[in-house]
Amino acid sequence: MAQELWTFLAAALDKDRSAALAGVDEACTPYGSCLILESLIPLPFSPPEEREAAAQLLGALGLVCGIGPVRESLLRQRGSTTLLDLLEHPRFGKEAAFWSKTILEKDLATLYHGLCRWYSPSHPLALALLGLAFPERVIFVDLESLGLSTLPVFLVSLGRIEKEVVRIKQFLARNLAEEMAILVQARSEIPGDPLVVSYNGKAHDWRQLQARLAYYGLAALPQAAHLDLLFFARRLWRGELGDCSLVYVEQKVLGRGRPLDIPSAEVPLYYQAFLRTGNPQFLLPILAHNRADVASLVFLLGKVRAWYERALQTA
Repeated sequence: MAQELWTFLAAALDKDRSAALAGVDEACTPYGSCLILESLIPLPFSPPEEREAAAQLLGALGLVCGIGPVRESLLRQRGSTTLLDLLEHPRFGKEAAFWSKTILEKDLATLYHGLCRWYSPSHPLALALLGLAFPERVIFVDLESLGLSTLPVFLVSLGRIEKEVVRIKQFLARNLAEEMAILVQARSEIPGDPLVVSYNGKAHDWRQLQARLAYYGLAALPQAAHLDLLFFARRLWRGELGDCSLVYVEQKVLGRGRPLDIPSAEVPLYYQAFLRTGNPQFLLPILAHNRADVASLVFLLGKVRAWYERALQTA
């Protein structure tokens, strides 16, 4: 079957010049085997600067409880422009020291929860996490399942940055008995304290992956920071677009189309057809759809970064 999938996928990916199929392999685990399909896409943005990202976060005085916009303005007028300037402050010094240490130690999960609490998941400061995580701890995540979060997952896709490309690995269960194998393989690829880039993945993909691991008693996912690009898309383009579904944002914001695609709601139906017939042609649109989702995460992240950078330059 691996050779058949290679033939079908290679033909389909010829229509999409933004990516290249790197290989199809079978992986063996203590819980069974599964297929791993690898693709490469170019990294569409320049690497973020860690020092600049840390400086932006150290300037986030609002991380400290009790510092709202008015007090922050007063503190800045008095010369306290970073958390480090507040270390000797009688009221705010202890918490400023905590957040300064969190930033300098690049504790992404703790920092993310602080940003969500006092700012928002789509605040420009959240993008600064990319500078602390890049490249080893950044991971793009998308999965396909039979439906609700309690139902089996049959495809997990992870994207990892390697120099100037993103390597997408798709872990495919050829039957439901291989679900444990794809979960184990995918879990082994996820770094500790990761920055998870997804589209509605904070509420769906990441939680469903966690739930399926727990169902089998497998190792839990690590605490993670999230760049859920759905939040950013709504913040930037909801007024203009209305519809913030990933496919629509791809078309209107990225100018990207999908030569071979099926609606997300039909993915479980195609997989069930594959299970009934054994015909790998039913897998092709699923794999193409899923790979396109991950590729769009990469390109959309670049677009969001560029939008905020332009906004800062013109502010």
